[in-house]
Amino acid sequence: MKQTLPVLAHFEKSSDEIAKYFELKYGNNYHIIKQLQNQKKQLETPILDAKRTLRTIEQECDLNKKSKSKQSERIKPTFTFNFSRTGSQYDTLIQSTQNFDLNSGQLLFQNLKQIMESIQIKEDPPNFQSYWESVYMFKWEQYIYYFIKPLTQKIIQESILLSDIVISFIQCQMKENLLNNNSQEYQQEMIILTKLLFENFCHFLKKILTQTKQQNTLVIQLQSKIDLILCNNNHCINFIQELTKNNSFIKKIIENLLKNDNPNIQPVIITCRYQLSQIKLLDIQTSRQQLVNAIYLSTSIDQQIEQYQSPLKSLFKISHQQQYMMHLRESFNNLESVQVPFIQTPFKHSLCVLLDLDETMGHYNDKFDKFIPRPGLIELLQGIKEHCEIIIFTAGLQSYADHVITELQCNEYIDHKLYRHHTTFNGNNFIKDISKVGRPLERTIIVDNTPTNYEKQQENGLLVSTWIDQEEDRELFELKDLIIRLAKTKTIDIRKALKKYRDYISRRK
Repeated sequence: MKQTLPVLAHFEKSSDEIAKYFELKYGNNYHIIKQLQNQKKQLETPILDAKRTLRTIEQECDLNKKSKSKQSERIKPTFTFNFSRTGSQYDTLIQSTQNFDLNSGQLLFQNLKQIMESIQIKEDPPNFQSYWESVYMFKWEQYIYYFIKPLTQKIIQESILLSDIVISFIQCQMKENLLNNNSQEYQQEMIILTKLLFENFCHFLKKILTQTKQQNTLVIQLQSKIDLILCNNNHCINFIQELTKNNSFIKKIIENLLKNDNPNIQPVIITCRYQLSQIKLLDIQTSRQQLVNAIYLSTSIDQQIEQYQSPLKSLFKISHQQQYMMHLRESFNNLESVQVPFIQTPFKHSLCVLLDLDETMGHYNDKFDKFIPRPGLIELLQGIKEHCEIIIFTAGLQSYADHVITELQCNEYIDHKLYRHHTTFNGNNFIKDISKVGRPLERTIIVDNTPTNYEKQQENGLLVSTWIDQEEDRELFELKDLIIRLAKTKTIDIRKALKKYRDYISRRK
């Protein structure tokens, strides 16, 4: 073999040339040619790997040089919050998990697992009513915008839509007893589908739980269950790659299953086909309601008469949360409309700061029947008053908010107050549309603990963690320093300064 090395060095252009040379020299001794080609491959592989590594190192050095040269242009951070900003090109890190509903998440986990196990062992059908209730309670679509990267948001949204489509299809199959009448291969595909859906949800929960500050028995138990389910997964593949791979498999399998027309469940088949074809354009709440109606129409007439009275009442009993949302909708409809812009007086300050009330400035303690101020609240108001116009913007009712502000003894620092009737109710949340306030958006900042509250103007948002009773909390002290620094910047559009700040935080993470 040592004699062949110079020959390989002479014919490095292509393996075909090597093959031709040795075919002429050795005749039909192809095993010698093959051996030499393998030798060439073994020699080339380390060289290619070394070149690739060197190229990566050079690129990283170039990036470091560029970042150092631009360091003076960035705003130095004074605290470590994360922000939701559409269009960010940095890592897919969760921004805030303080509002994560752990109990609803665990309930949806259990219901998904029950559906998967029920199909595997072919026992009694699962309780789909309980599953859909947990879906509406948990609403994991509300956590999409806790991720920074738009691509991550799209992939998670696709996972949710696929989960709704597949479960709707399986529910109708099982209600009409169609699943047991199909071939073993068909049932095996159903098992794989539910397993992939369950894995997707486990990956999502795991990502949330690794970032949350909640560390109690429930969190530890749920983490151990998830680790047990995902123990066979490739740990070299990241969260988004896993979801992308699973989504691709789910789409292929369900598309194949939907080719089999069954007249008994035709409405749900048509709806699922349509939603698969338009999956990148769908709104989750709208598509889910379409599936609810399709399930109802796909149920036999006898069952409709016996069990179902309407598409909503049929599949789900109205939960406490839904009753509460209905109450909010009715109360909002009874509020008087407000003239736009909300504030008519001219703007005379460097910045306009809109402050949320509950869980941002403090927390109302039911036990003591008192609003507890967050540490550093008065220091924040005193510190920024010289530079900023301070506006309280709460989704609470005016009577409640006025009472709390009076109790806090901070009226002297506040220029204006906006209440629930100044928000926009979208069916689930009270949205704070700051374009209606009457202040220039390029000089306005909104501080809130819930990013969905200012989803229409995310570029203006500063997200703070939810505060209940943590005495060691220092966020308002740090927020004061940041706002003063921003007020003193010479930038014409404050949103550009906030953008640089978020990008800096993203890189640090």
